[in-house]
Amino acid sequence: MQTNSILTKAIRFALIGSAATAALTTSSVFAADSEAKVERIEVTGSRIKRTDMETATPITVLSADDMAKQGFTNIQDALQSLTSSTSAMTTQSVHGFTPAASSISLRNAGASRTLTLINGKRLNQYPKPAGGTDNFVDTANLPMEAVERIEILKSGGSAIYGADAVGGVVNIILKRDFEGVALKYRHGDTTSGGGESDRIALSLGQSSDKGNISTFLEFTDNGQLKATDRENFGLHTDKVPYSPYSSYSSWGASIADGPKGNTTAASISQERCTSEGFFWDAANSRCGFDRSQWRDLAPQSTRFISSTNFNYELSDDVSFVSRLDFAQAKSITRTEPMAVDNYTVKVAGNDITLGVDLDPSLTKTFNKTTGLGGDFANAQDGTYTYIRRLHEFGNRQGETNTRNYFFTAGLEGMLADDYNWDVSANYGRTNLDIFSSGFASAGSMFNYLAKGTNGNSMLSPMSVSDVQSVEYTPFERAQSTQKNIQANISGLAFEMPAGDAEFSYGAEYTTQDYESDTDSESKKGNILTRGGSSGAGERSYWATYMELRTPILENLTVNTAVRYDRYDDFGGNVSPQVTVEYRPTDELLVRGAISKVFRAPDMHRVYGDATKAFGSVIDFKQCQALGGSPGVKSTDATVDSVCNELAIDVTTGANKELAAETGYTANLGAVYGGEGIDASFDIWEWKLDDMVSDIDSSKAAREYVTYANMLTRDAAGTITHVNATAQNLAFQKVRGIDFTTGYGWDMADLGDMRLSLNGTYILLSEGQTDPTADIDDDLEDGALPQYKLNLVFTWNLEDFKNTIGAYHTASMHGS
Repeated sequence: MQTNSILTKAIRFALIGSAATAALTTSSVFAADSEAKVERIEVTGSRIKRTDMETATPITVLSADDMAKQGFTNIQDALQSLTSSTSAMTTQSVHGFTPAASSISLRNAGASRTLTLINGKRLNQYPKPAGGTDNFVDTANLPMEAVERIEILKSGGSAIYGADAVGGVVNIILKRDFEGVALKYRHGDTTSGGGESDRIALSLGQSSDKGNISTFLEFTDNGQLKATDRENFGLHTDKVPYSPYSSYSSWGASIADGPKGNTTAASISQERCTSEGFFWDAANSRCGFDRSQWRDLAPQSTRFISSTNFNYELSDDVSFVSRLDFAQAKSITRTEPMAVDNYTVKVAGNDITLGVDLDPSLTKTFNKTTGLGGDFANAQDGTYTYIRRLHEFGNRQGETNTRNYFFTAGLEGMLADDYNWDVSANYGRTNLDIFSSGFASAGSMFNYLAKGTNGNSMLSPMSVSDVQSVEYTPFERAQSTQKNIQANISGLAFEMPAGDAEFSYGAEYTTQDYESDTDSESKKGNILTRGGSSGAGERSYWATYMELRTPILENLTVNTAVRYDRYDDFGGNVSPQVTVEYRPTDELLVRGAISKVFRAPDMHRVYGDATKAFGSVIDFKQCQALGGSPGVKSTDATVDSVCNELAIDVTTGANKELAAETGYTANLGAVYGGEGIDASFDIWEWKLDDMVSDIDSSKAAREYVTYANMLTRDAAGTITHVNATAQNLAFQKVRGIDFTTGYGWDMADLGDMRLSLNGTYILLSEGQTDPTADIDDDLEDGALPQYKLNLVFTWNLEDFKNTIGAYHTASMHGS
C-alpha cells in the first residue's frame, strides 16, 4: 500500500501539472470508486464518472427495455420520438439525396450539427452529403438488439467532444456482456397492400471468467409503398380538397411565353392532352400532369447489419476491447418522370432558332412554318419555352447501395488504484454506389429535337426507339474513411474539504478523407432535371483537452473543461465550458452551463469540385451606367440585355478558404426527485455565427457593392462571370424550454404504475443567410413545430408489462 500511495501521488502530480498547460480529451473513461462501493458511470457530456445521471447538462436516457416497451424496432424510430428532435432524415425518404441513410437533428441545429457517437467514439461521415452540401453520420448501421441504452446530451459538447456537437450529442451505448442465444422475427403488413416489412434479429453471446464475445445480426426487408396504394390519403391526385395550396402540376405539354416564363402561350388540346397520358387542368385551361400516381410513398429497401463485440482481461488491471461492425443496404426510389423547361425557341421573322440553356453552344435554325412540327407557325416574334413532362421515359429511379465498415481495438485499465485509462485505434469506411434511370442528357435531347430538316416537336409523343436514342444512365460512386487514435486517463486530482476533485485528461488524432465521382455528363451539369457533383479531399486534426470537477462546497460543484482542436485545413479552435451543480436539498438540483461550440467546414464544401453553369442576371450597376432601368425593356439591344437578362457564366461549389462556424450554448434549469414524483425544467439557447451559405448570382449582381469580390467584369464594365461559391455568411439562433415530469404508484397486488410527460417548446428560432438578407423566422416559415409532447403510461404486474405511448407534434407553418 505504501508503494501504491507514493506512486499515486507521483502520477497525480505529473498529470495535473501537465494538464495545467494543455487541454486534452478522448472517448471512454472507466473510473471506479472502490471505497464507496457505489457504481460510477460515465455520462454523456462528461469524461468523469459519477454516481448519478443528473448533471449540469440535461441528459435523456433511452434504455433497451424502454425502447422495446414502446415498440421501437430501430434506432432511428427511437431518436425521432424525442421531443428535442426537430427534424430527421430516414431510409423511408423517397425525395432527397440520401435515401439509404438516416440522421437526426436536435434543437433545430441540423443533422450536420448533431454529433453521433457509439460508446463515445466518433463514426465516419456518410460520403454523400445531405442536400449536396452537409456531412452527417448515418444512424442506420447498428442492430437494435446490440444497444444497451442511448444517451442524448441536449446541449452543446464541443469542449468535451470537439466539432459538430452544437445542438446536442447522441451517444449509443452497446451491450458488453450478452450471453446466450436469442432469435426474434417480426412481420408487418397492410390491409390495402404495399409497405410490407420483415425483420429478423439473431443475438449470440458467450462469456468466460476472463471476458465475453457477442454477435448481433439483423436483416430487414421493406416493400415498396406506392401513392396509388393509398387512395384514402388523397394521394392519387395532386389536388386534394382539404389543402388550398395543392394543385396539379402545370408541367404537362405546353409552350410558355418567354424564357422559362410562367405565362402559357399555347397548350395542346384537352382531347390530345388526356389521350397522350397527361392531365387536363380545367381551372387553368392547360395541359398539366398528375405526379402523385407515379410516386412512391416509401421505397423498397433491404438492410443487413452485424456487430461483434469482444472484451478480455489480460490481467487484473488491463483488458482488451474491440468491436467489428458491418452493414450493407440497398434502397430503390421511384418518383415522377422528368419535367423539362430547358429548350427555348426564338422567333424572328420567318426563322425560329432552337436553343438549350444548359449548353448555349447548341443552336439550330428552322423555317417558322415547317420547323418543330409547326408549333410556332403563328407565333409573334419573341422567345418561347417548351414545357414538357417526359413521361415516356418512365419513373426517375435511383438504386442506392451502401456498405459500411467499422473496427475498433484498444486497451483499458487501472493505474495505481486511482486512475482509469484507455487507449484505442479506430477505423471506419463507407462505400456508396448510385445508379439512376429515367433521365436524358441535354445534348441528346437537343439532337432529337433538331433532327433532320424540320426537327421534331417537343409536344409530340416519343416512341420507344426515340427514348432509347436519347436516354442516359447517370451514376455516382463515393467513399469516406476515418482513422483515429485516442487516449484518456481520469481519476483523483486533489483533495478538498468538500470532497475530492476529479479530472479527465486525453488526446486524439484523426484523419478523414472522402471521394465522390459522377459520370462525365453529370459533372458538366448536362443531365436534365438533376445536378451532379464530385470531389475528393483529406483532412487531419489533433485535439487535446482537460476536464476538472471541483466540489466547492458540499452542495456546490463546478465543472470546467477546455479543448483545443487543430485542423490542417482551417486552423485551430479553443472550446471552453463551465457548468455548475447546486443541490440545496437532497431532492433538488439547480444547474447551469455555458460553453463555446464550433463546427468544422463540410469536406464537400471545401474539397468538392467546382460546378460550372450558365445563368442570367440583371447587371444593376452597368444598367444604370448605360442609362437604362433594371427590369425595363429598351430599344437598345445592349441596354435591354444588361437591364433584363444578361447571360453569364456561374461557378458554384467548394471554397478552400472556409473558416469554422463558431458560437455558444447555454442552459439553466432545475431537477427535482421526491417520493414517487420527479420533474425537470430547463431553458436553453444556442447561437452559431459564420455559418456557411451560398449567395445567389442574381443577389450578387443586385447588391454589387457588398459582393463585388464575386463579380468578374469585362473591359466595358459588364458582368461576365459570378463566383457563387460557399462563404461564411449566415447565423442561426434557437431558444427553447425542455420539461419532464413523472409520477409512480405502488398498487400493491395490482402492480406498479407510472405516468411520464416530457416536452420541448421552441421560444425562438431565427437565422440569416447573409448579412443583407432578411432574418427568417423558422416558426413562421421554416416548417418547424413549436412544441412536441410525449406521454407514456406503464403498468407492470409481475411478468405482465404494458406500455401506452402518445406522441404529439404541433402544427407547422410555411408557404
